[in-house]
Amino acid sequence: MTDALSTLALLQISDSAFPSGAFAFSAGLETLVSEARVSNPQQVGEFLEGQILSRWCSFDRWFLTQAYVVKDYNDLIALDHSCEAHNTISGLSTASCRIGRATLSSHDRIGTPGIAQFYDALRKGHTPGHAAIAQAIVGRGMGLDLALVETGALSSLMAGTLSAAVRLGVLGALQAQSILSAIRPELARRLDDHCPEAPSSFSPLADIAAMRHRQNSTRLFAV
Repeated sequence: MTDALSTLALLQISDSAFPSGAFAFSAGLETLVSEARVSNPQQVGEFLEGQILSRWCSFDRWFLTQAYVVKDYNDLIALDHSCEAHNTISGLSTASCRIGRATLSSHDRIGTPGIAQFYDALRKGHTPGHAAIAQAIVGRGMGLDLALVETGALSSLMAGTLSAAVRLGVLGALQAQSILSAIRPELARRLDDHCPEAPSSFSPLADIAAMRHRQNSTRLFAV
């Protein structure tokens, strides 16, 4: 694949307009905003870096990289079930599966190669279909190298979380872009770091907020 084709494919998979269903989730941010625990742009930036980025680097990234290199179909299914077992926060696990399913469904409809067998297993209920697994399968099917798939997944997550903050009224669109610009060097540094040897996660603020989200009777987001 040429550099131009790779770049265009990367832009497509990380585009916030792509129908992945991610727009329906705030990763616990809505609860924190409703309780005034996150109430200004600085606190949004701290939440983004301290909770969302931290979890992706230590948890989602590991499953994405493993799924990218796994060739055997049964091993891929087993990895997806392992991701399910490691997802101890029900709301976040559900969000991950809904994003994964929507991502695979959309790519199935537009004819992305290499996803049919796994997507068929998902539709039959044989595998949960977590987002990190789906992103790896799609990226590999589109001919992207692992580094680009990781970059696309992280970029999409950061932009999506900031979009949620905008819709929650904590900041404006330009403030969101300012945060994204400021955090870009840290994103690049984290991507340059080696992937952890095993998955782990410590994002208590986001996790507890996600668990308490259903207590809010006027929810804008599913989580």
